[in-house]
Amino acid sequence: MVDHADQVPYLSTLTTRSGGNAPLVFLKVNMGSNRAGVIPDTPAASALIAQLLASEAAGSSHLLGLYCHAGHSYATRKDWEAMGILGAEFAALKQVAKRVQAERPAVGAEPLVLSVGATPTATTIQHPDLAAANGTGALDTDNGGGPELLTSVPTSHLKHLIQSLKAEGFTLEVHAGVYPTLDIQQLAAHARDSSFLNSSMIGLSVLADVASLYPSRGTGGSTEALVNAGCIALGREPCQDMGSVPGQHYSAWGIVMPWRDTAGTPVPGPEFPAVHGGWEVAKLSQEHGVLQWVGRAEDEVPLKVGMRVRIWPNHACITGAAHAWYYVVDSRNTGAEDEIVDVWPRWNGW
Repeated sequence: MVDHADQVPYLSTLTTRSGGNAPLVFLKVNMGSNRAGVIPDTPAASALIAQLLASEAAGSSHLLGLYCHAGHSYATRKDWEAMGILGAEFAALKQVAKRVQAERPAVGAEPLVLSVGATPTATTIQHPDLAAANGTGALDTDNGGGPELLTSVPTSHLKHLIQSLKAEGFTLEVHAGVYPTLDIQQLAAHARDSSFLNSSMIGLSVLADVASLYPSRGTGGSTEALVNAGCIALGREPCQDMGSVPGQHYSAWGIVMPWRDTAGTPVPGPEFPAVHGGWEVAKLSQEHGVLQWVGRAEDEVPLKVGMRVRIWPNHACITGAAHAWYYVVDSRNTGAEDEIVDVWPRWNGW
């Protein structure tokens, strides 16, 4: 991944050290998140393109494609809102790709890969109007790019953009991020509506023990509970509070999911994160979390010392990095939903 001209000379070093195998390179494009990447149609972008094409001509690298990551899509809060950012991702890469095509020798050049996707934009691409009628995939838009068929969200512009990129010979790629497991942040981002994205689709939770109880200690006299899962187990990754009044929207560190003795606890619904409740991780220390009941006192689902709870994390990527393996269960196994069917070791470390 390259986003500055000063990085390009190191590609020849990699080629030499690998015995002449030129590295495959993505040019990183900044399309609004300002984390990394070169801004399209700037002198820096022009210089980088020229340097990469010169490196490719010298056999020191191969420009595989263009890459962007719309990290700011995590701040969306309306159903399918991330679809507009997905369109901006493709548009930004197209802008730079046209410049590359104009300067790159056409003979022998393979199609550029245009790689997009933070998790909200990777998730929103599964809008039913973007999938072909035969269900072969979201990027298969050969249904004519007709009117919006299944929802009221406008999709025609994005369908036509994807079709035009495919027609021009680009290879389109969507990188998934945390899409395989999802998490609380993804529910907050509303990349899809609740019929296509809800809490039942979160695939990762942290098992914790209730170590102690503190009746009436919480806000408004609510109960608090101590669990043996703190920021090392859960991470300290917030869901950005986008509410007009700070503190009213969800701003905790995780949510206890319905499971066994907590089966009656509420789950995030269509109005989440503006509307939220149940047992939430209100405070974190290194080794412990403090659960607080959010909602009417008479609706509180009782906890007991020694009982186990499962907590949905805000950000599964950060949470997963704290653990050596995943215990895999299969909710389709009626009567044995908690039986461990596999153990997946993680690739950990920095």
